[in-house]
Amino acid sequence: MLELSLAIDGPAASGKSVVGRGLAERLGIGFVDTGLIYRTCTLAVIREKIDPLDEQKIFELVEKINMDMRWELLSSPEMFIDNENVTSELRTSIVETNVSYISRIEKVRTNLVARQRDIAQREPVIMAGRDIGTRVLREARTKFFLNASTETRANRRLQETISSGENTSYEEIFVSTQRRDHLDDSGHRAVRPEQASSDAIIVETDNLDVEAVIDLCVSIYRKTNQN
Repeated sequence: MLELSLAIDGPAASGKSVVGRGLAERLGIGFVDTGLIYRTCTLAVIREKIDPLDEQKIFELVEKINMDMRWELLSSPEMFIDNENVTSELRTSIVETNVSYISRIEKVRTNLVARQRDIAQREPVIMAGRDIGTRVLREARTKFFLNASTETRANRRLQETISSGENTSYEEIFVSTQRRDHLDDSGHRAVRPEQASSDAIIVETDNLDVEAVIDLCVSIYRKTNQN
């Protein structure tokens, strides 16, 4: 089912999740937010009090972690560790600060890519992340790269953080967004348009209404997979 899945790449807070959720509702296909998977691993590292720079201990934990993604709604994936729903803890500032340290570890990403491919092999999915079209779902017929300015992305992340009940400032989020871009730009992840899969469609989201982006993606997906 990999070829029937839809891949969405782009930097942090470029609109991947909101577009992915909208596509799930429109197409009736489960949404896989791979960022939640990395955030769940980050939460586990924090709970175990492992140094975020200790790559070997982090990998050993990720290898054995009993982690699951489930859906009550196709557009709203929820994450579990040992059957505990941890979704509400994944947007906190401590996870936000440390997730790029975990996601840049090559052995961790290799492990999680295999888990993500397993999900898409069972049934078509909409999958969003930073190396989906280039690595996880290379076979997908439909690939998008969503891009936006640092300012726009910082504002989006600020609203997410406030919604999670934390107090923060635009300035803090802006600096955090820049730092995450730097950490994510490892040469192995698609965080800039020029790093996108050669067959991906680049969509600049700064001045586009979310519904317009979803309409575009739905139309292209249906045309690409109509046979």
